[in-house]
Amino acid sequence: MAAAPLRLPAEGGTAVTPGHGDAGRARRRSPSAQAWGNIVFGVVLLPLLLWIAFLFAIAGVALHCALIAVPRLLLRHFRAVRGAFGAGAAPAGTDEGPAREPYLRRAGGQALREVWRSLREAYAGELRAAVRWDPGPPPPPGAPWEWAERIATRCLGGLLCVLRGSSVGAAVLVSALLALPALLCQILLRAALLAGFRLWWTACRAVDRLGRRLTGAAPVCPHPACGRAVGPPVRLCPGCGARHRRLVPDRYGGLRRTCRCGVRLPAGTVFGAWRLEARCPHCDRPVPPGGSPTGVVLVAGAAGSGRSTVVRGGFAHLAGVVGALGGRVSGALPGTAVAELSGLRGGRRTLVLLDPPGAVFEEQSGLDVLEGLRRARGLVLVLDALTLPSVRRAPAGGAPSSAPGSVPAAERVLRGVDALPRRHRPRRIAVVVTRTAALRGTPAGPGPGEGDESVRRWLEEAGAGNLVRVLERAGGGLRLLADGSEARSGPALGELLLWTAGVRAAPRRLRTPRRARRPGGPRLRRAGSAVRARGALLLSHVAGLAVVPVALTLLFTGSLPPSTAFGLPGAVDRWLRPLPDFTREVDLAAFRGDGSWPVLTASYSAPGSSPDGPRAGKDGQWSTEGGPDAVMPDETDEEALANWFPMRHWLKIDFGIPVPLSRIELTVNPGFAAFASVETLTAEGAWVGGRSRTPSNTDLLAGDQGFALDVTTSAVRIVPTVLRGSAGARVTNLRIWSPSTALVRPRLAGTDLLLTSTAHRDVPVEVLPPALPPGWRAEPGVAAPRRLAAGATAASGWHLTAGPGARPGPVGYSVRVTEHGRTATATCFALLHTTPAGVRAEPLTCDRA
Repeated sequence: MAAAPLRLPAEGGTAVTPGHGDAGRARRRSPSAQAWGNIVFGVVLLPLLLWIAFLFAIAGVALHCALIAVPRLLLRHFRAVRGAFGAGAAPAGTDEGPAREPYLRRAGGQALREVWRSLREAYAGELRAAVRWDPGPPPPPGAPWEWAERIATRCLGGLLCVLRGSSVGAAVLVSALLALPALLCQILLRAALLAGFRLWWTACRAVDRLGRRLTGAAPVCPHPACGRAVGPPVRLCPGCGARHRRLVPDRYGGLRRTCRCGVRLPAGTVFGAWRLEARCPHCDRPVPPGGSPTGVVLVAGAAGSGRSTVVRGGFAHLAGVVGALGGRVSGALPGTAVAELSGLRGGRRTLVLLDPPGAVFEEQSGLDVLEGLRRARGLVLVLDALTLPSVRRAPAGGAPSSAPGSVPAAERVLRGVDALPRRHRPRRIAVVVTRTAALRGTPAGPGPGEGDESVRRWLEEAGAGNLVRVLERAGGGLRLLADGSEARSGPALGELLLWTAGVRAAPRRLRTPRRARRPGGPRLRRAGSAVRARGALLLSHVAGLAVVPVALTLLFTGSLPPSTAFGLPGAVDRWLRPLPDFTREVDLAAFRGDGSWPVLTASYSAPGSSPDGPRAGKDGQWSTEGGPDAVMPDETDEEALANWFPMRHWLKIDFGIPVPLSRIELTVNPGFAAFASVETLTAEGAWVGGRSRTPSNTDLLAGDQGFALDVTTSAVRIVPTVLRGSAGARVTNLRIWSPSTALVRPRLAGTDLLLTSTAHRDVPVEVLPPALPPGWRAEPGVAAPRRLAAGATAASGWHLTAGPGARPGPVGYSVRVTEHGRTATATCFALLHTTPAGVRAEPLTCDRA
């Protein structure tokens, strides 16, 4: 067991442990030391630590935003776009009809809304997850420092919540900045395509209507029980049999429309819909497909007058008449009087014979609702010869008809025709007298003969003369035919039907045969427009994502004209390259040509050295070693020291003309204690000093000296000061810098000045008269511009002449640029020479054009 340390009482009753006097003294000094430590920590260390923590927090937020938050949001963005516009996107919705609307009209808008909804949910979810604060599990009760641990945990959690929220908020802003132009591009593209599509199908509909009106491709239903007008018929899809009630150019398509089964169908009769099977929209029976001029002929007459006989007989001999003319009859619908005529002059025609029930002609009210009378191009009136007045009054001996009179029925038809507008009246009327063979051997006479005149005379004698006169006054064409026997009236009846329908019964002119089309129905093509539309929207989205980066690149590189976007490129260029700060410096002492400018002279040069030696590019030196007054006298000899300062050696740089200077750099005696001062020549010829560097412990052996100047002078003088311990001064690496704004680049073309704007904005310029050596004169030539456009080049010229005694010398060109109250100058220098051909300017700091 260790023994306890011996504690001895000290003065004042304080126990002191042997061997611990230093610790006791440290404890006695601890209050002051602790106070100083607290001061140092609070004033120095704590702000430094807070500043370091702040920098680490900013760096952490930036790294989290750039490496985690932004890529995650962009990944969710691409997933939303791929789900809406990718290959697995939902198909286009269908309307009430069997046709699909274009992708851009419905499904495209749904996809855009889905992308916007997905992005909004993604942004909101990221922000909610970022600002959600979880303080963590509380410390167990009774734990030491429970309150401190709880406070530290909550403070750290709150700080992390703020940092994470800042990072995610910045990422949301960046992602939204990229997404909004993309969505805007898609919306604008969709709106433009929809507007163009609407104009397109409107124009197609106008063409289809005009074509149907010109070709007469809107017939009436040929079925006797219907007889209604068929506008756009019901078309059957050859792929699935779907019924398209209005297959015309509309919002479903201009030239083509897509069925719900994916088959593309022609939209409109003019564009090929006539090849599809057609149905009447009223009675759902087959109707002529349309697409060709349709001749509708109404066969009218009283019941029992032989109308059906005329229709059957006419169709029976129509094929023979058309075949004799080089054509053919095909496409007749079962149970109807419809035929397709082809091979005749005028092209393919559709002939429809309407044979309504006889009860329609019994009363005038029945004719008022007969739609076929309005659509008929020709009218065939059937008169029963046995029902004419004179035949009925003849002595019995024949077999008179029991049917009502044909003449009253014909008169009712003519009254109905007269009530119609002129454009809806039949253009050609034919009269067919039936049952004339029954008159032979009766007191009524042998009946009418052949020809219109013979039939007309017989009708007048039979008591129907008033009817004939009414028909003649009705206008249009009129033909009369007596149907006495099949052999005599068959071919004539077929020709009469062709004439009444307006079909040109003439052989067709032969043309160069075209390649035969493969037989079959309409071409069935699966729709691919939705894929192309999705691709266009997806491509516009990708282009929209590149809008912001490309715009920023163009903006900061100056590729946009300065006046676009309300002058934003010019404002950005002024912000990036402000006028006073955007300058470049030209070394006037650099070796150029023969090195005759500027002229360097010295008060003394040591053997082996030259005033031109320290010029940049010559790798030489100017030395005062061994010369009188080369080294500073002893500081104890005050009189010698006072006399030495005015007699120090100097290196003079003569420019010949006033030159703006910004700084001078040189090296003096590397490795020895030396420094220099710079003096400038005023306009009055006095040397003004004050440009010197006070040596310090680090400057004495450095050797490199720099002097900041802001003066315009024609000459400067460098005066080195050499402390004791050195044989003299050695000056090397002399560089004289002249400021020149980089916004304007001056160049020489002969003796003229070319100004090129390097800025991405328009800058105002003022060309100053050139600075010339004595004996030279300059007269203005080419007028100087007042403003330079972005990247433009302008010329300004003078006529330079050498006066008596003029020697080769420098010329200085200056261009002043003033913008928003700030002024900068672009300068360049050349060397003038007189030649037999005139004055020549050798560029010194100017670029040669």
